Amino acid sequence: MTNIILTLIASLTVGMLFMKLKVPGGVLVGGIIGTTILSMTTGMAEMPFTARLIAQIIAGAFIGSSVDREDLKKMKTIYKPFLIVFVSLVAVNLVAGTLVYKFGPLDRLTSFMCCVPGGMGDTPLIASELGAEMPPVVIMQFVRMVVGIGVFPSLIMFATKDEGQTVVENVKTDEPKKKQQVSSVSMTVGSLLVAGVFGVIGRKLGVPSGALLFAIITILVMKLAGVPIVYPKWIKRAAQVLSGAYIGCSVGIDTLYMLPHLIIPALIIVGVYMINAFITGNIIHKVCGISKRESMLMVTPAGATDMALISADIGVNSPNLVVLQIVRMLTVISIFPNMDLMIVNMLEN
Repeated sequence: MTNIILTLIASLTVGMLFMKLKVPGGVLVGGIIGTTILSMTTGMAEMPFTARLIAQIIAGAFIGSSVDREDLKKMKTIYKPFLIVFVSLVAVNLVAGTLVYKFGPLDRLTSFMCCVPGGMGDTPLIASELGAEMPPVVIMQFVRMVVGIGVFPSLIMFATKDEGQTVVENVKTDEPKKKQQVSSVSMTVGSLLVAGVFGVIGRKLGVPSGALLFAIITILVMKLAGVPIVYPKWIKRAAQVLSGAYIGCSVGIDTLYMLPHLIIPALIIVGVYMINAFITGNIIHKVCGISKRESMLMVTPAGATDMALISADIGVNSPNLVVLQIVRMLTVISIFPNMDLMIVNMLEN
């Protein structure tokens, strides 16, 4: 128990520090780094499997609460760009995964999981659940997230500087959601318990990432049924601290020796996703009539929240961009890991 408490303190402390320093995904990234340092220096880092389960349920509940009826109505306007993004990401996942496997030191399943454009907190956990190596997936997802948030938007803005500031619908991104009151303590606890029950059922049924998916669906159904669920920010941060602690525990001294061998896989992943953002972005621009800047941001594999904030900074205030990023994340989490596992099994049998 002492080791678990120390691990949570390390994850929370460094996570909060990174958040204060405005590091992208600071709580999660800091949690991983803090726990990793504890693991490498003392060997005392410890986190039970239950933490992973709880983190997935909380994360699923938070994701489910971020979608409402208005978002679903907007699906009618984004189905074309979404289909293009989905097909491109499937192709990129398979191409990048194959290249990483051919030119890197990783097994085929781990190579494919490294290239899944999902969340940094969710993908390593799902990868581990399916039998892939977690440390390389953590490193590659971290690289993709940092580049996706810190580099891609700047390159996209430079490439589309002739467009100037994008003019979009007279809808302010996420403004209605910001005005919503946070749910009461009883509603928050009650809804999380319901999500927890169905999350455990999803896990027991053997559905890959079942806890996460069932929690998302549960809260989404409750919201559509009229239950007002708006979680406070600390709910998301609690999930990030737990995920960071659990993931960090899997990173040891041996991971340091692995880093030099992961340079080529990292370059492959970043390069393929960067090329895809520009090519697919231009396709969406021509087919759907959306500005190049917004189209390229739609294909950028980063978090929906991060992209909403970053896109506003570079002149794209489009609710469709945020909705598409949310749908992309849900689809990737639901389909890509299972798809990769099925493909790997077909290739190796």
